Amino acid sequence: MKHLAAVTFALILLIGCKGEEKASATLETSPSGIEYTRLYMPGAEDVAIQIAWPTDWALRDDVNQAVPYIGTDLILAGGAEGYPPGEVVETFADLKAQGSMWVTADHLHGKLIAPKENLDKAIKIAAAHLAKPTMDQAWFDRIQQGFAANMAEAKSQPANLGYDALRWAILGDRPLRRALSIDPPEMITTATRADVLAWHQQTVVRNGAKVVIAGEISGDAAGNAADGLFSGLPYGVAVATTASAADVSPKRILLHVPEAKTSTLVFIGPLPPTREGNEFEDVLLAAALGGDDKSVLFDAVRTGLRASYGFGAGLDGYSRNLRLLVLSGEVETDKLTQAETIVRKAYSEFIAAPEMGDLAVRKQPVKVTGEQTATLPEAASFSALMAILDGEEPDLALTLPLLIDKVTDASVKSRAASAFPKAEKLIVLAVSPDGSALPGACVITTPAEAANCR
Repeated sequence: MKHLAAVTFALILLIGCKGEEKASATLETSPSGIEYTRLYMPGAEDVAIQIAWPTDWALRDDVNQAVPYIGTDLILAGGAEGYPPGEVVETFADLKAQGSMWVTADHLHGKLIAPKENLDKAIKIAAAHLAKPTMDQAWFDRIQQGFAANMAEAKSQPANLGYDALRWAILGDRPLRRALSIDPPEMITTATRADVLAWHQQTVVRNGAKVVIAGEISGDAAGNAADGLFSGLPYGVAVATTASAADVSPKRILLHVPEAKTSTLVFIGPLPPTREGNEFEDVLLAAALGGDDKSVLFDAVRTGLRASYGFGAGLDGYSRNLRLLVLSGEVETDKLTQAETIVRKAYSEFIAAPEMGDLAVRKQPVKVTGEQTATLPEAASFSALMAILDGEEPDLALTLPLLIDKVTDASVKSRAASAFPKAEKLIVLAVSPDGSALPGACVITTPAEAANCR
């Protein structure tokens, strides 16, 4: 999706008929010096604010990787100066506002959405929780215990053990793997409120964040909103984006889980980061490959194995630098080897000559979503933020249909051939109750053993 940047900081997109109010994307600076992108969206009832604070916590050996997950819930739920713990949920509901925070390997994300008439009140509440959270101990205990219970349940599922094994195979015993798998699980129970306070102090700072404000909002109002949210935050140390070491070399692994009721088969391989472009080609290729019951892999497995189940394809990522193609599905244990052969063959033939059908028809739902994004502050602000993090211009959020129109049969075919991993280069992992179901595979009984498979 690379395109030439405008030579001016004002990035304007015209929508609609001549004479109508027009949507625009503008890079601005608040009175106190906060840089942000304003998406002016005429007629929008809500204002959405998206913030991404850079963080290297997931790549550090000297910290507890469970802490950010607890912290994102505790900041808003644990109270703030002037706001009792647990009150923000009810108050936001009264204001018809929404606030949430979440973490990825690269960023702490914050989102605030409110009707225009309630924006100032919502910002005051959010700012108090960002700058001076109480982080009530009782709420810390509640969140920690719930998190531990949820993770214990997740890790009891054989398929999830398989994805843990894949992270061991690709990342080894590095901080990023521990952050993504939340493993060892004792990280959760050994985390302390003091750990969360330290994480918050290092991460939620005034400088370095990317900010997008979307809605029918003026420059003055947007600048005041940015200042309101960041006013109580301290300056922090700039965090540089770094990549975690990864081994994506091909290997075949079988995780033997005797209690599994069926087998799961997963193929995984690297894709270029979204900042390198052609993301829409990737989305369309993944959909044709395994997006529904008419897709290539679904049909190949159903037909080749005479099975009642299907096989899917999707795009995932461990970080913004480590993006992945994932093919997966449940398989009858006695047909595991046959399924591997069928999926490999279907995938190999597909990337050599993608079966896209009528591309215009396939593009239509993606284009409709793009058109809707340009009218919805929440969707547009997030899309603009993702573009900014990729080094793109923020007006991309308002021009998605035009970019989708540029996707052609030729660009799709070229992308499949140049960017999608070859079938023989994929990592294959099976989770099965039969340890001999995938002959020649590296057989393991715990996810951690996958780090030694070659």
